[in-house]
Amino acid sequence: MKGHLKTGGRRGLRDGQTRTAWLFCAPALIPITLFVILPFCMSIFYSFTNRMLVQKAGKAVDFVGLKNFIRLVTNGSAQQAFINTGIYALLVVPVIVILGIVLAVLVNNSLKGVKLFRTIYFSPQIITMTVVAIVWSFIFSPGPDGLMNSALRAFGIQPQAWLQDSKWALFCIAVMYIWQSLGMQMLIILGGLQFISEDLYEAGRMDGCNAYQRFWYITVPMLKNTLVYVLISTTINTLKLFTQVYVLTGGGPKGSTTSVIYLLYKSGFVNNQLGYSSAIAVVFFLIVLTISLIQNKVLGRDD
Repeated sequence: MKGHLKTGGRRGLRDGQTRTAWLFCAPALIPITLFVILPFCMSIFYSFTNRMLVQKAGKAVDFVGLKNFIRLVTNGSAQQAFINTGIYALLVVPVIVILGIVLAVLVNNSLKGVKLFRTIYFSPQIITMTVVAIVWSFIFSPGPDGLMNSALRAFGIQPQAWLQDSKWALFCIAVMYIWQSLGMQMLIILGGLQFISEDLYEAGRMDGCNAYQRFWYITVPMLKNTLVYVLISTTINTLKLFTQVYVLTGGGPKGSTTSVIYLLYKSGFVNNQLGYSSAIAVVFFLIVLTISLIQNKVLGRDD
């Protein structure tokens, strides 16, 4: 009898704790459900229909099966958007991760003025991407008096069209994003560095390890979890390229900067093709999820 009462008491306690936990989670779960989970489920449903953003009077929403997905695979503009996004990620992610490590190692040392450098590196992060894009539009101004062209002219290099040139536009956007987001990743890596015990480096010195060996065999392994997070988060943020394209190029010139998210926006909110844009969203989600899982599996596994 006493055992039954004890078991019932524990179960009641657990049930009470569970209800309390759900109650505390509700302020976060309700907005997530309403503005993330529910819209995504609706996108999955709409991706199999001819739904329009503003449905024409008298035109019903019809089930079209895989028509939107087939169109996505066979459409040249969509293919170019996915290629552009992939190239952009390949340009940005390795540079941010490598430079983030280098800068974090530099500012982790007790050098004179190191706090000032930390502030300088991080300061672009507090500026919104829209403002950053507008500022860099002046830097990449195609005229001979543009800031970048003026600097090149001092070295005898001819002015470039930059954002108006299909060969340079995506590269320019990549440079701008690296400048804006590098400080945050540097700060995250710096936090990981400061949790590494100095005793490990001292032991390495006593064993005759040089600076490179200490970095490769002590710093990198101890930063593994931090670097996995930085790599995955940077990849996801990079693939969500939109604001820079919207403000600077509008997807041009000749579609060379059209990203997947910009194509989604243009299809759904400009061309009124909500079903097609929903198919883009579903495919994009699956690609990002796959990339993230692969990165986590490969880089996060135990040695």
